[in-house]
Amino acid sequence: MSAPALQEILLGGFAYFIESGVNGSAATAKPTTTGYWTAGTLGTILSIEFGDEKQDSKFSRPLPQGGWEQVNRSFVIQDYLVMQSREMNELVWRLQMGMPAIIAEGTAQTPASLADRKIEGWLRLQGRVLGGFDRFIMDWWCECRLEGKTKFEDKVVTPSLRFTLMRAVAGVPVVGNSTNFPVQS
Repeated sequence: MSAPALQEILLGGFAYFIESGVNGSAATAKPTTTGYWTAGTLGTILSIEFGDEKQDSKFSRPLPQGGWEQVNRSFVIQDYLVMQSREMNELVWRLQMGMPAIIAEGTAQTPASLADRKIEGWLRLQGRVLGGFDRFIMDWWCECRLEGKTKFEDKVVTPSLRFTLMRAVAGVPVVGNSTNFPVQS
């Protein structure tokens, strides 16, 4: 990538989520078929905000000339992104209602039966520039949670989902986590 600081970019986000167990997906088995990804679309993405959580570890060390100085250390302990969409999708409904399994339309299900409201799976995020090519393609094994409160009022609901990167599952590293910056055409 030449001179990334000099690029003027308007990105559009396309996002897909494949839940653990669907089409054999697991932390050790990332989907490779394009159709699996497109079937898991998260709708019209309005915004994506990357974030991280840090742990500070400041300490003081002695100076050769006497006295002390503070050393600031900060370690990233978690990476996540918050995505806002224009549509209510099945993930949002399920997390909102606390359903333990995929919603079966026409079948009554017990609400609030899931105490830890998260869904694990593969997230694919494509950042597409105005010229129509992908600036980046990111695949994360992650947990998905509803971010904030979903408010129903006199305008379109724009729910937010938080996807937290999982680097390992049960002490085993997740191999398929990746970010690719395709060659620009």
